[in-house]
Amino acid sequence: MRHFGLNNIEYVAVPGEGGHIDLGAVRLQLIPAHYLHSSGNLHVYDPEAKILMSGDVGAALEGLDAGPFVDNFTEHTTKMRMFHRRWMPSNRAKNDWIKRVKQLDVNILAPQYGRMFKGDDLKRFLDWFKALEVGIAD
Repeated sequence: MRHFGLNNIEYVAVPGEGGHIDLGAVRLQLIPAHYLHSSGNLHVYDPEAKILMSGDVGAALEGLDAGPFVDNFTEHTTKMRMFHRRWMPSNRAKNDWIKRVKQLDVNILAPQYGRMFKGDDLKRFLDWFKALEVGIAD
C-alpha cells in the first residue's frame, strides 16, 4: 500500500525470537509476545529509556480523564481483568512473556491504551498477570 510522500518502503522480516530496530541514536529491542493476543505479536523495548511498549498487555479501558500512570493498582485491576481473560488465549504464552520481561531492566510498562505502570505497580502488574488465569489454550 502506498502512503503519501513515501516512495520507498522496506519490509524486513523479524524472527520469532525477536530482534532489533536500529534507528541510529536509538536501538530498540523487539520482544516476543506471541499469542498476547495475536500469534506473531512483538513488543518494543527501549533499553535506554527503560520503557517496554507492551501492546495489549496491561491495557485497560478508562475515560479520557484518567492520568498517565496507575495510581491505585487494586482498583485498576477491575479495568483490566475481563479484557485479559478474554483476549489472552494462553497461560503458557503469558508466563513465557513474564519470564522475558523480568530479564529486562524496565522502569515503565506502557500499554497501547490505558495507564502506564511504573515502580512497585510494575512488579504488582507482573505478579497479578502471572496469577490471572487466561484463555483456554495451553
